[in-house]
Amino acid sequence: MSYLRKSDEQRLESRVGVELPAKISVGSQLTIDGLLKDLSSKSAFITMKSTVYLKLNDEVGFSIQCSPVHAEPAVHGQARISRIVVGEGLAIYFTAMDDSSTRRLNGLLK
Repeated sequence: MSYLRKSDEQRLESRVGVELPAKISVGSQLTIDGLLKDLSSKSAFITMKSTVYLKLNDEVGFSIQCSPVHAEPAVHGQARISRIVVGEGLAIYFTAMDDSSTRRLNGLLK
């Protein structure tokens, strides 16, 4: 019988390594540019130079470009910060997304 540690449970979703432009927004005042590095159907890891204004469990808006060249179409929605790696970036857990963004996300995962 095998037991999963809590940290292993977070990895049950299959992940795809990608490099696409991404943005995190906090309200209408702050937008931080980053680069998507890791994506699953429920979460993403975004590298960024600074996470100084962000805290664990903050609710944020996110936007992930589906192409490195064209800003639209994109995957948009709301997320919660689930992990911060100082000097590297942050992990977000998706909490809300419209149907068209969900379809685009599924396309990126194929």
